[in-house]
Amino acid sequence: MTFTILGRNPQTGELGIAIATYSLAVGATCPQIRPGIGVATSQASTNPAIGEEIMELLEDATQPAEAFIQAFVNDEHQEFRQIAFLAPTGDPIVHSGDSIKPFSGHVIAENCVAVGNFLANENVLQAMVDGFSEPDKNTDSAPTLADRLLSALDSGKQAGGQSSADASHLPERSACLLIGAPGEPFPIDIRIDVSTNAIPELRTAYETYLPMHDYYLNRAENPTDLPSQDEWAKQLETN
Repeated sequence: MTFTILGRNPQTGELGIAIATYSLAVGATCPQIRPGIGVATSQASTNPAIGEEIMELLEDATQPAEAFIQAFVNDEHQEFRQIAFLAPTGDPIVHSGDSIKPFSGHVIAENCVAVGNFLANENVLQAMVDGFSEPDKNTDSAPTLADRLLSALDSGKQAGGQSSADASHLPERSACLLIGAPGEPFPIDIRIDVSTNAIPELRTAYETYLPMHDYYLNRAENPTDLPSQDEWAKQLETN
């Protein structure tokens, strides 16, 4: 009962992931990201250790396909797992176990892969990659990776989203967005842990946070001459 989009921006080198689900606190367990290394999700019957091990192996220069396989070696419940990985090159790897609830699967498109389980219909994943590729953004500027990922979640929701065992609609009770850029010490990491309508709340939280991201990056790098958060925000408003 989860739908996810993994994507990249080949111009900036950013990698990202956006997830929505009926389960709670999805951002705490499913996504893993290492800028310049890859982005992954472990879902259905989630096991965060798998995604963590994939990233650790990749940081040790293991090839993506080999890292993906090695991370499964000691897992006794592979048939219940849905794992997806996207490399900085745009190459995806996906595993969906035989015991994952339908409709489940994945759709690959340029610079992204959509993956989900317990979905309302087979159109949800295609709608997500379409939303990523052609985001509905009413602005003159080019859509960012975050714009595309959030658009994909919106499209998945509009296409039907998640379904329960009796085919009734399940609301999105949690959602998350991670964007990692090369050279930045930490990613944009926005989470809605408990909600009845998590996707629009995720967008609002992201748009509220985004102007402050550079401030927090600068604070980590060198806080010596930084103004206060409120002063920084006021300066943004006047510029």
